[in-house]
Amino acid sequence: MLSVGEALERFISSLELTEGQRDEVSRQHTLVREELSRRLAGCETSFLSGSYSRSTAIRPLHDIDIFTVVGRASSTPPETPDAALKRVRQALHEAWPNKELPILQQHSVHLEFTKSGIEFDVVPAYQHLSQELFLIPEGNTGRWIHTNPRIHKGLSTDANELAGKKFKPLIKAVKHWNRQHGSSPLRSFHLEVMGYEAFSQAPVGYLEGLHTLFAFMAGRVDRPVPDPAGLGGKVDARMTLGQRMAARNAFQGAARTVRLALSERDSNPERAHLRLRELFGETYRYR
Repeated sequence: MLSVGEALERFISSLELTEGQRDEVSRQHTLVREELSRRLAGCETSFLSGSYSRSTAIRPLHDIDIFTVVGRASSTPPETPDAALKRVRQALHEAWPNKELPILQQHSVHLEFTKSGIEFDVVPAYQHLSQELFLIPEGNTGRWIHTNPRIHKGLSTDANELAGKKFKPLIKAVKHWNRQHGSSPLRSFHLEVMGYEAFSQAPVGYLEGLHTLFAFMAGRVDRPVPDPAGLGGKVDARMTLGQRMAARNAFQGAARTVRLALSERDSNPERAHLRLRELFGETYRYR
């Protein structure tokens, strides 16, 4: 039987993409970006954004965000958000005419490769002429909104350094835990942004760090979470009071489970393992 520390490290490692998966993602996102560069009028550059670019994505991998700069603007871009999204959809459709028509979403266009199972969300963006920000479409309001995924990436890296490079592994564990609750209103980015504030120093180990993270989030989820770049709206704008209460209770329960596992890992490791397996499901293995 593995020690609790060994099993937890192995569990966290199992959430990482395999080398083969990373190679396939790299091949496909390069192909998509090349096709956009060729077919999308005004395309200046593109780069990865979202959890994959911040190294906080977990298996099974869901959507990979591609941020595509289609022009520059000082205030309002020269086209509507709907027109920009439809231009991206048309470019993708021309590149892969035998696939189903890519799907228009709130901020992006969704493209799926069924053979590999890899899916992309392509976000059209205008770079501001004088400020460090981008304008991206908001489909339901017909407005252009401000964001900067490069700032998000930097903040994630800073949080990881402050936590002794344990933040990113720990937030992946929390994201997996959240996925275990299929009806959870907590989005991946919301979890990550809350976690940026959790550590003032490196935790002793992963188990201690998990307890800190769950306990911190139990107290943090009641309050609105602004865009960490200071540009967009609140990350959790759509959460209701009831959803916040349910999330707080879930975080408190998870923190209690980890606290008990901490108290038992030496005196009763079997019991500690069972508690963590209850928390994370069958992906957590200790034999």
